[in-house]
Amino acid sequence: MKKLSLYLLLSLIAGWSLTSCDESHSDFVEPEVYPQEEVLPGDAFDDFDATPTAEASQNINLDTLVKYNVDSIQLFTLKMGTLPAGYVFEDIRLEAWPSDKTENISTNVPASKEGKISKEDLAALVYTFYGKKATERTFTAKLFGNVKRGIEAQLITLGDFTLKITPQEVENPYYYIYGKATSSKAEEAYKTVMTPDPESDVIFTYTTKFASSGDVKVWNSKYWADGHRTKDFSKLYGSGEDKPSSYKGLTGKIQQGSTSSIFSPTKEYYTFRIDLEELTYEWIKLEDQDPTAYTIISLIGIGGDWNTDVDMTVTDNGKHNWFAEVTLTANTQLKFRANHEWTTSWGFGSADGEWTVNDDIWAKTCEIDAKNIAVPAGHYYIYFCDITGAAHFVPVD
Repeated sequence: MKKLSLYLLLSLIAGWSLTSCDESHSDFVEPEVYPQEEVLPGDAFDDFDATPTAEASQNINLDTLVKYNVDSIQLFTLKMGTLPAGYVFEDIRLEAWPSDKTENISTNVPASKEGKISKEDLAALVYTFYGKKATERTFTAKLFGNVKRGIEAQLITLGDFTLKITPQEVENPYYYIYGKATSSKAEEAYKTVMTPDPESDVIFTYTTKFASSGDVKVWNSKYWADGHRTKDFSKLYGSGEDKPSSYKGLTGKIQQGSTSSIFSPTKEYYTFRIDLEELTYEWIKLEDQDPTAYTIISLIGIGGDWNTDVDMTVTDNGKHNWFAEVTLTANTQLKFRANHEWTTSWGFGSADGEWTVNDDIWAKTCEIDAKNIAVPAGHYYIYFCDITGAAHFVPVD
């Protein structure tokens, strides 16, 4: 245990004024003198420390805690020395920060004297820095406590920790938009997937020309079943504004369980952006309101055939977002191209296979004349936006 600092040392200063210079007379009361309290030696709390449990050194899977209805997990055992009379030991907490982030940022997580931390506080720690993707995250942490007496408090370090936490998968990464800009049929929403932000697991976008009336609702594909025939409307993301039908602001609130549409400000091209952690949305107007229009977008190169196109279907009224359902019987490389010609084609990176599709890297922003995309054998929903170059490969169970 290492003592960090002594803080909260306060003194009271009394002021007075003299009304006469006559030394024989004093018109103020002498301040009352109290005996000085004993100052504890620097090693007074050396007997306080904490030892990580076996559970603390393993991956903490919050989905398992939820499955077995466990409210908390014991991460350490606390050794407490003998406190002098009048002192109390409290405010035990972890100060944790992500191991893979360079910013000097941290957050406090409360702990009990029994060494337990709640699953909600562990989940909040992960969500603060990463979002809700069910990926193992590593944190460096220090355990602190306070020894207090009156207005004095001494901060002590109880131990160092490395925590590996996998949050519960609340929703999968596939969010679909539907409304008058695409299709108002809920069962067709899976044809219009939103693009994940490369820096965040909770931010998604969709770019097209919006209709300004009854435009937007969002669904996570987790809440469909049996080929999209069964739908859970309680999980729909809609407007969280008080009067959504008359609200057309550039920013606003979303609410899960709301069936109210989110309205675009005008009938123009926007990127619609949602933040599922802050529960907010934003309309980002495109500078180019006359993007290039293509007759058809197709896939080329499947099975090594660079002469045969697999046409995609347009899914938005602006005719810039495209969809295809494809089964690949073997690993392949492919590109997107316009109008069955090589004049305009999209790929990724500076070398073939630089983007190899998998469950974690299922979406990228493609560029014109870039290299081939490597796609493993499987059954996919494939999406492409010819305005942004966003490409998506969603595996179909």
